[in-house]
Amino acid sequence: MATAKRKAALAVICVAVMLLGGCDTLDDMLNLGSSWTPQESDAISIASDGSVTEIVQETLDQSYYDVTELEEMINAEVDEYNAENGEDSITVKSFTNDGSTVTLKLLFSSAEDYAAFNNVEFFTGSIISAQLEGYLFDTTFYRVTDGEVSGSEVSYSTVFGDMSAEVVIVQAPMEVHVEGGSVTYISSNAEMISADTVNATGDQEEEEGLVLPSSKVYEGEEETYAEQKIANRVYIIY
Repeated sequence: MATAKRKAALAVICVAVMLLGGCDTLDDMLNLGSSWTPQESDAISIASDGSVTEIVQETLDQSYYDVTELEEMINAEVDEYNAENGEDSITVKSFTNDGSTVTLKLLFSSAEDYAAFNNVEFFTGSIISAQLEGYLFDTTFYRVTDGEVSGSEVSYSTVFGDMSAEVVIVQAPMEVHVEGGSVTYISSNAEMISADTVNATGDQEEEEGLVLPSSKVYEGEEETYAEQKIANRVYIIY
């Protein structure tokens, strides 16, 4: 469970509100190379070795927030986590401030470390492993070809054609990059950016068809936490 101290530190950064100006500038700051530059201000990249790089960008009102203090808080929380879970569990790769926007880049040695540190639902692994973890794939999917959604909706049973295929399961919204992979299916609450990058929006499609008068009774009712969690769960298969 994340501590209140870390939540306070990361809450400042983890709400995505804008992008840095210019892809070249962003790429230089993050040292990501030319193959992938995040378009969204909250993004992760999953490497073939299972490590996860998280990049968050936030515009700060520096008259209210002390950037130096914020950096110290984040470093302290990383040190605390590593002391409990292993020295190299998390590495602060960079913390930059261009005067108006702070950019944080963290490297997690595993998906489990990313999930635990951020106190979020997150899974990477084979489809069959995800099923064993209790994920039901109870949504509709779209087939992806060369980075483009192709054809109509397919059921979850279709994606099980290759049970050894890899799947990323995240809570929206965020941008997800699969290093060295090629996405083959996405759940219907996501959209493609490129062949290896997905914008996990969590946006649900509007249902079409006749709305019965009896259905009006339920309009305005709030979703439960569990329902919201399921609705924001994005599946990316590659």
